[in-house]
Amino acid sequence: MELKNEMQPERETNRQERVVQAAWEIFARFGYQKASMQDIAEAAGVSKSVVFKYHGTKESLYRTVFLRAADEIAAADAEARAGKAEGETVFDAMRRTVDARMRLFARAPYVYAFSYAAAYDADPLAKALVAEAMQRAGAAGSGEAAYTGLRENISPAQAKRMIFWISQGFLGDKLTQGIMEPDQLRQEFSEWIDVMERMMTRKGRLE
Repeated sequence: MELKNEMQPERETNRQERVVQAAWEIFARFGYQKASMQDIAEAAGVSKSVVFKYHGTKESLYRTVFLRAADEIAAADAEARAGKAEGETVFDAMRRTVDARMRLFARAPYVYAFSYAAAYDADPLAKALVAEAMQRAGAAGSGEAAYTGLRENISPAQAKRMIFWISQGFLGDKLTQGIMEPDQLRQEFSEWIDVMERMMTRKGRLE
């Protein structure tokens, strides 16, 4: 009887985690407005009443899983920044960040699909949460001072925007194709980092 009682919290934690993972998947597939609590419950393998018990409303659930995704990505980025080396370029930093984010992607497959979908969700709740997350990321991320060694005709601001557009475009293209295998994404995006470095830095040479 004592063993059974000890196992209850672990089962409850596992069930709550399944709801989070399922919510990332369903919100990524359908967006905030079209996703239903029933869809999430079915994907998590629990009853709808269990989802409502944990989160109360769909808005509360969305906020919870959005902030969890943002925290997971921020933790991966902080892990990458902790390995910063003297004299490294922004492209070196990107390679470390990709490695850290793909390790996250391996254990939480839908966290990036959800985050990407949220960034383009027209619902006011999603837009407000994304704006807040972008503000926090801007405060924690690399400033333009990190963009050293660029060609004379490319400003740090231009390089930063170009990297953002290519990164978003790459991820969106892969998600559209259903490609979510972390090792493949790491390898292919690393090739794009090499291309961007050759294009934008003085030492780079187009091949």
